[in-house]
Amino acid sequence: MSYQTLYRKYRPSDLSDVAGQKSIVKIIKNSLKFGRISHAYLFCGPRGTGKTTMARILAKNVNCLDIQDGMACGKCKNCLSILNGNCPDIIELDAASNNGVDEIREIKNKVTLVPTELKYKVYVIDEVHMLSIGAFNALLKTLEEPPEHVIFILATTDLHKVPITIISRCQCLDFHRISEEEIIKRLSQIAEIENFDIEDGVLESIANLSDGGFRDAIGMLDKLVSYSDNKLTLSDFEELNGIVSIEDKKNFLKNVELGDVKNIIDFIDKVYNKGKDLVIFSQDLMILCRNLIIDYYSYQKLDFDIEFLLNFVDVLNSLSNDLKVTSNVRIVFETRILSFMRQNNVKNDYISSSQVDNACNLSVDNISNCVEEFKEPLKSVEKNNFDEAISQTKSNQKIIEKNNEENLIRRNSIIINNCFCNASKKNLNFVKENWEKLNEYALDNKFGAIACYLSDSIVRAASDKEIIITFDYESLVNRGLQFGNMVGELLNKIMNVPYYVAYLTVDQWNNEKKKYIENLNQGNKYIYQELIDFNDSSDKIENEIKASSNIEVTDSITDEAIKLFGEDLISVSE
Repeated sequence: MSYQTLYRKYRPSDLSDVAGQKSIVKIIKNSLKFGRISHAYLFCGPRGTGKTTMARILAKNVNCLDIQDGMACGKCKNCLSILNGNCPDIIELDAASNNGVDEIREIKNKVTLVPTELKYKVYVIDEVHMLSIGAFNALLKTLEEPPEHVIFILATTDLHKVPITIISRCQCLDFHRISEEEIIKRLSQIAEIENFDIEDGVLESIANLSDGGFRDAIGMLDKLVSYSDNKLTLSDFEELNGIVSIEDKKNFLKNVELGDVKNIIDFIDKVYNKGKDLVIFSQDLMILCRNLIIDYYSYQKLDFDIEFLLNFVDVLNSLSNDLKVTSNVRIVFETRILSFMRQNNVKNDYISSSQVDNACNLSVDNISNCVEEFKEPLKSVEKNNFDEAISQTKSNQKIIEKNNEENLIRRNSIIINNCFCNASKKNLNFVKENWEKLNEYALDNKFGAIACYLSDSIVRAASDKEIIITFDYESLVNRGLQFGNMVGELLNKIMNVPYYVAYLTVDQWNNEKKKYIENLNQGNKYIYQELIDFNDSSDKIENEIKASSNIEVTDSITDEAIKLFGEDLISVSE
């Protein structure tokens, strides 16, 4: 008999075997128990958390001939047929490789056929977000009103790529990451059954590295079994997965705290040259710092300065994110650690002049290759002025970032002002009617992220050139400000109008409407302003938006407001 991988061998076959998804198990169990089975389900969540497994269990349970309290018997002919994987009424489709219109049309043509063996014909479409826009559109009507003998189960790891029209037709169940305790418990059970000899700490390390994915955790255990000769040791696991040992991580932390530049650079050389992942290393350092901090507050025992650990965790958090998107992992890691040491005044008594020279030379050489804005300050300064150069560069960078942020806010304000000048209900209706076309670009390589982002907004006002949209959270507003002209480019594709878009929270929108009504009451009207190039000097930026006086208002306040924005404006402002 051929070898079967552990994750396939120990895949749950019933609801009682599913780990870490108690709420979803309860929903499915009650649906079966009380006969409230939906015609379409959408399982979404991170990889390896049980979506496909749950789909197969649901397909088996709905067709069981002797179901008791929502649980399949596992013994009837239907259960056995499904478990053996040879039932023609359970159709699994991988949308990653079958994502065209033809595949979906074939499903549409066959759904009317009654099942050959079972009560329900079940279609499981995995990675459904990979379907093309045409395939999604072809699926819509069938998904909304399938025959009574058909159930659709869709699974995806990227819910934001699934059109809203699909999501609204399904019962959505969110699969969350499985806790480390649950993973360790299940791995221990597998190890006991398989009679594995495992060293202490191995299962904890596997659970930590799996990031809540149970399939990944079992896969790591399977790989470790193939790698090790007899006992599964922690050192083998660390070697196999590019992980630095806890003692080496503590020594690295101590060198950073003491400011021992030579040992820091030598250690990074050693780690990098052995092929270990600096992203994983930075995340492991953050976990170690967290554990040390918890130990300090629990037992008041610590070999490190508590303020140092608290500050270093913040640096590691941003560093681990930056490392995931850079092509120069080592350079970013080295310079960020050295910069932290300077900024936080770590103990530098242990740094010799030669060590400082080496660090400066290394940083200058590396930064000159990847960070252009650092190049000139570091080349033009003497090595003993390294601290001053780094400080000046960061100061200049902060000024640039602050100016950019202020310019984006002013640009947003001008767009709001101009929209109030020329807004009309006709323009608003036109934009709203075309807003759903954003779904057509949800899977577009260039505009997919922007289309999904805008789909979560509410259009509040529109002129012939400007649109005001709102979000529930400030963070979403800030994200929109960073998209720049890409938003206008996408809207131009959809509506043939290169709109400027202003972003507000709901509270900010209510305040802007209130201010608009007050201006109408005072006989004032907004003046249209031209958008200027914010790359120019700040003295070219016009003054804050203001209403001019002595403007005659011919309509009543209510009529004017309704004409511009519709009746919903008045109900909010009252």
